[in-house]
Amino acid sequence: MSRTKKNQNVKIEQGIPGTFSFDFKELMDINKCAKKHGKPNYWESADYNTRLFMMFRAEILGMALSRFKWLNLPKTCDERYLELTLILQGQASIAFPRNKQGVFFSTQLAQVSRPNIYDNPTRWRAIGNNGFNFDADWNSGVVVWDNRMRYPLLEKINIWARELTDIVRTKQLNRQHQKIPFIFNVPQEMRQQAENIYKQVSGGEPAIIGTTGLEQFKPEVWMTGVPYIGEELNSEMENVWNEVYQCLGIANQTFKTERMIEDEVKSQREPSQMSRLDSLLCRREACTKLNDRFGEYFKEPIRVVWNYDNASDNYNFKHDLRQVLEVELGKDIENE
Repeated sequence: MSRTKKNQNVKIEQGIPGTFSFDFKELMDINKCAKKHGKPNYWESADYNTRLFMMFRAEILGMALSRFKWLNLPKTCDERYLELTLILQGQASIAFPRNKQGVFFSTQLAQVSRPNIYDNPTRWRAIGNNGFNFDADWNSGVVVWDNRMRYPLLEKINIWARELTDIVRTKQLNRQHQKIPFIFNVPQEMRQQAENIYKQVSGGEPAIIGTTGLEQFKPEVWMTGVPYIGEELNSEMENVWNEVYQCLGIANQTFKTERMIEDEVKSQREPSQMSRLDSLLCRREACTKLNDRFGEYFKEPIRVVWNYDNASDNYNFKHDLRQVLEVELGKDIENE
């Protein structure tokens, strides 16, 4: 019997392991989005940093989820949940319970026995996100790994998102220094007025104040002299994105120099292709074990392909051409 700790501050969204849900009504409330505890969110850097990090994290996670296409997967399995579990935990289970012979489920897993001599689990617990669970072993299913190191990709995604967040925040601070390249030095009693002026200027508003004793407001201005480094930061961001694409196995053309020969272009793509094969081979090994041991339960062998190849222009052309021929001939070509 599993034990669950209640936490009133965190809401776990059902169906997505390890992610958080937000109150939709609160997100749609403009007043709550504009202010929090009576202070504008513009100046709440910690909250903004978190939202920026989550934005990049979700974007990279979405790309990682779209890399592979599982073909002929049993209808009782969920491809998205399977891929999400592999990315977040580095491992997943495709197995059936003893009382549902041949009904496979793609779930999380927890090892319940010592591994064999090759560091593979011998028995495990298949666990659904709603608490559904059952015992499994190699006689009822297989373990799928995300990569050969069996290390969750989520750790890398968090680091990439942190790097991108840091670059964006640095760009914003650098632009802020270009917009307001000075620091006020004012008497303590005029600090509030100076702060209001600074906020107005930074927000693009007219800096107009009216107060008794205005003649006493004689600020000393210090020029910061911070140089603009936007181009350098743009290059740094592009380098981080190139690293993301490479580690995810996504083809991406880096900075192109003049007169690059074909071999040079291929050599730049090799690291990306090797990263792609690392994850693809692990999934195909699981497919081979499933087909060899439980092939009688599947109408067609289970396969995994690179999603772009499955939905490429050549694939679409072949698919459209087959449909045209079927219309012309009036019969199903694929099943003949």
